[in-house]
Amino acid sequence: MNIDWLAFVIVFAASLISAVFVVGLYSLGLRFLATPGPRVARPDGTFLPDGPARDDEDDDVEQVGRPGWATAAAYVCFALSAVMVLVGIYLIVPALHG
Repeated sequence: MNIDWLAFVIVFAASLISAVFVVGLYSLGLRFLATPGPRVARPDGTFLPDGPARDDEDDDVEQVGRPGWATAAAYVCFALSAVMVLVGIYLIVPALHG
């Protein structure tokens, strides 16, 4: 019994690189979802606080939300990582090849 070590190294490298890309895309999508909204400036040039005070939960604070481009970029990252996973499943399962 001979082991083709070059094929083993190729499969190892391909799986490691693809795992890094899938996890990287997914974490980048999560980072885009965590993008804060733009800061609101006061007339004197200072900025409003980022959120309510920790000791008073009844403050009326305007919630601006994250930018639309960040949401779209997050969904693109999630879609690309899902496509990569589906392609990997397609390559692994022989019944899908026909």
